Amino acid sequence: MPAAGHEKSYRRRGRPPASQAGQFDERILQVATSLFLDRGFGRTTLDLVAQHAEVGKSSLYARYPSKGDLFAAVVTRSIQTMFDHLAPVPEGLKLGQRLQAVGEALIEGMLHPRCVAFMRITAAEADNFPDLALTAYRVSFDGAVFYVLKGLGAANLNAADPRLITLAQRFVEVVVQPLSFQAAFGVDAALLRLRASQCVHDAVELLQERFAMTNWEQPRT
Repeated sequence: MPAAGHEKSYRRRGRPPASQAGQFDERILQVATSLFLDRGFGRTTLDLVAQHAEVGKSSLYARYPSKGDLFAAVVTRSIQTMFDHLAPVPEGLKLGQRLQAVGEALIEGMLHPRCVAFMRITAAEADNFPDLALTAYRVSFDGAVFYVLKGLGAANLNAADPRLITLAQRFVEVVVQPLSFQAAFGVDAALLRLRASQCVHDAVELLQERFAMTNWEQPRT
């Protein structure tokens, strides 16, 4: 009986069937996310992730050869989850109103405790893993710009006018980044939420003339 039990445990921790690979990866990322948030980057190990996720070490290392690789996947997944949960860009509104809604939604997403925590961890490890920190920043920034482009009504996001992309980037820099950086340095997220609406309004007012110059104020049906 003990031998059979050992064999069952061995099979459970081995390489999963192809049909279960997605669930296998999701379990790894869920466990790794919890460990990185609870223990930080330094005290989380691949062996610990394998133990808590109840997966074989060889299977884990085959997917993520280093802790940096796993952390990059966790951060990318966390950022994508945030964008997946953003409210759809509202229809039937004028440009300024759309930008107001988009800006407030982005700030709310960036102030989520998980996003703030990963921003702090990534910044703390920037000296040791500069490529990882830069990748996390780019994924977050590009995702925010993509969302703003939707708010601007770009018909083809993959072939948007370069002027429009520049304006969307500037909007993220002026509206979203200051508050998210403040949250990363410990400013109370509740206070930042109270300021969010006015901050977005001020930025829209500041950039309104530049947006108008691109002639992207189009009727919405």
